[in-house]
Amino acid sequence: MTIETTILDFKISNTFEEYASHMNAKEQQTMFKEMGVKTFYIGKSLDDPQRATVIFQGPENVLYNIFMNPDTKPIVEASGHIYEDTKITRWIS
Repeated sequence: MTIETTILDFKISNTFEEYASHMNAKEQQTMFKEMGVKTFYIGKSLDDPQRATVIFQGPENVLYNIFMNPDTKPIVEASGHIYEDTKITRWIS
């Protein structure tokens, strides 16, 4: 199995603290664990407090496919993540 590192760079509609709290909540972490995904980093921009980044690692295509599926948009946006203009970069070793 190829492990992919996925980096998302995006705007948020709430505070960074609210976003991070949602992402670190037990139910979110349980969902990620069930998908085989680890959250390595959640950070906010020094230049723009309404911009965040998250680094995930998991099986190749898992996060990308979830993010690109229109059915998951409400789940993504529930965290405060603004779906439009999200920059996704994907890396494998």
